[in-house]
Amino acid sequence: MSSHKKESRSDDLCSPLLSPVMVDGQPPLEMLSVDQALTKYCGEFGFWQLKHFVLTCTAWALEAIHTMVMVFADREPGWTCEPGSKCVWNSNESVCGHQPGSWRWDSSEVWSTVAEWGLVCGQKYKVGLVQALFFCGCMIGNTRPPYIFK
Repeated sequence: MSSHKKESRSDDLCSPLLSPVMVDGQPPLEMLSVDQALTKYCGEFGFWQLKHFVLTCTAWALEAIHTMVMVFADREPGWTCEPGSKCVWNSNESVCGHQPGSWRWDSSEVWSTVAEWGLVCGQKYKVGLVQALFFCGCMIGNTRPPYIFK
């Protein structure tokens, strides 16, 4: 019978290897796993945890959509030389080396903020600046204390 107890105790993965020791007449501290601590102090996964999870995921999904918009809307479209101009098209060359009006954006390309606002050459830094400001705003919004911006 005692050998059966030893076998069942050795098969039990949750039992401690050493027996707890009393210190100054106090019982030893309870060792909890992460799951046990969450269940003991926060309770089981319920309605409020689900609500918090859905709202958090929604916020992250909206931020991801804005990031994807920036990736696709801020690309630089292709360009070609205007007919009758002295412009010579080279696939490795930028539009910066040509006179304004001697080139045009490809009409086959889809809309882009770079093409609409002329963010090429000396204005190219503005594309990265807008992206950096967006992510700074996300960082401030995610790390601010709750009493700010009420």
